Amino acid sequence: MRLLTSTDFQSFVEAKQAAAVHFDAEWDFAYRPVLRRRMREAEEVLADRVNFGEVDCDRSLDLAKSIPIPNVPLVAYYRNGELVAALIGAEQDVRARMERVLRGESIGYEDGFGPMQPPALMR
Repeated sequence: MRLLTSTDFQSFVEAKQAAAVHFDAEWDFAYRPVLRRRMREAEEVLADRVNFGEVDCDRSLDLAKSIPIPNVPLVAYYRNGELVAALIGAEQDVRARMERVLRGESIGYEDGFGPMQPPALMR
């Protein structure tokens, strides 16, 4: 998983067919390790087709505001460089959702764990 900044973010999400970006902050010591593990597990299987990255929202506040990030942890899912979903929660099945993204399917909270998605982030 690569640490991203606003400088390299767009090229990162466009470099492969899909991307998953974990937005979090260092102070999130309870959930950050959980979602990092889930991201690494997905990366082990899908790295040939998917880029996996992480953004520290405190260090890259401008980038976090551009998504927007209403809460952490959050995973933003991209297909062909376009944001398809931004889902809050540490218990996400990142691999299963990325496989759906790769197949061109829509994703949301109904296919995994997490609270309701704010309407502004639904696509």
